[in-house]
Amino acid sequence: MLVLSSKIKYGIAALMELVNYQGKDLLQTKLIAERRSIPPNYLEQLLNQLTRAGIVRAVRGSKGGYQLALPPEEITFLQVWEIMEGSLEIAKNDTPHHNDVLQDLYRETELAIRRVFSISLAELAARQQKYEDRAQENLMFHI
Repeated sequence: MLVLSSKIKYGIAALMELVNYQGKDLLQTKLIAERRSIPPNYLEQLLNQLTRAGIVRAVRGSKGGYQLALPPEEITFLQVWEIMEGSLEIAKNDTPHHNDVLQDLYRETELAIRRVFSISLAELAARQQKYEDRAQENLMFHI
C-alpha cells in the first residue's frame, strides 16, 4: 500500500500556506502551524529541510519568517516528495529475468504516479480555490 508520510503531508500543507501568502510579508512558523494543525517543532524541522533544498527561504529575527524561494509554478509535489522521503520507487530493479512482465508493470505504475505527482503547487492552489468556490456556492442561500 502506498501511504503518504506525515512529512510529505505536512510539508505540502506548509508550502500551500506559503503559496496562499505569496507576495505578502514573511509567514511565521506559529501561524503556519496554527492554520494547518502542524506540531510547531515538527514544522520547524520540515521547513529547515525545505530551506536546505532551496524551495523555501528563511529570514531570522523578530520580523523573520518563511516564504517560497521559487515561484509555485516551479515547485512540484514530486519534488517535495523526493526532498522529504527520497526517490519514489515502486520496486527495485533486481527481480530475476523471468519476471520481466512484472518489472514492466512496476515501471509503468511508477511512471503514472510520477506523472500525477508532477503537479505544481500553483496548480494545486488553483484546484483548492475551485474547491473552496464550489463549497461557498453550496452554502449560499437564494431568496
